[in-house]
Amino acid sequence: MILELLEYLTTACPKYARKLGYLKEAIAIGARQKRLAGAWAPHLEQSQTLIREAIDQCGRRRTALVLGSGLLLDIPLAELSRQFEQVVLVDLVHLRAARRQAAAFANVTLAAEDVTGMAADFDFRVSSGWQGDPVPDPTVFLDQPDIDLVVSANLLAQLPIFPAAALQRRTRLDGEPLEDFCRAVIAAHLAYLRRFDAVVCLITETERAALDKDGAVVQRQNALYGADLPGRGTQWNWDLAPLGEVSRTHAMRNRVAGFRDISTR
Repeated sequence: MILELLEYLTTACPKYARKLGYLKEAIAIGARQKRLAGAWAPHLEQSQTLIREAIDQCGRRRTALVLGSGLLLDIPLAELSRQFEQVVLVDLVHLRAARRQAAAFANVTLAAEDVTGMAADFDFRVSSGWQGDPVPDPTVFLDQPDIDLVVSANLLAQLPIFPAAALQRRTRLDGEPLEDFCRAVIAAHLAYLRRFDAVVCLITETERAALDKDGAVVQRQNALYGADLPGRGTQWNWDLAPLGEVSRTHAMRNRVAGFRDISTR
């Protein structure tokens, strides 16, 4: 706990990333993964395998853009560095462990960017009466013609979480309008990915489920709020929180879909 507090106090990140909760969550994910390394390993390995398959789809290998790089747990960074002239790791928060890994590769750079296009000026939007509709169309990196691979890594379902929580607190947006906002953020990211002239690898949660002590599903939630994906992709389970991690009576399991390339090239 002390180490996590020190990291929170000393990590450089955009002010809004700290205010909206992104930094706190990034640190929590790192601590959770250490506790649950065995349970998470199959999911992380499957994610890395899919990214390697996406690399194989690339005819040219100039720049690889990784959206949602996080702690690099699901990213085959050494292979990306070896296969591409340049690798850009994009996240709002780059913790010390990720910075150390990236620093080992001369052609890997870090970018602290918000791929929703709304977090940086979130306060202004809300103070101007914004209720979350319409959401902005992300444009960051679209003007770089040398990008040959884009990876959206376990990011899609996470994108609306913090903006939605802030909207709910500050505007009392709730119920169906809030779900519509979440679905619009997800749809905007999918549309954004399709605007790249590159191989576009997508890995995302599609369902969150609670399981009882016998492993039976007792509750399901669509992680994408009904937003459409381009097919089923490769599917697997992610044992996010085994019994006892967040509840003595329930475990949490995500269903994940992975797509080597959703581009419309």
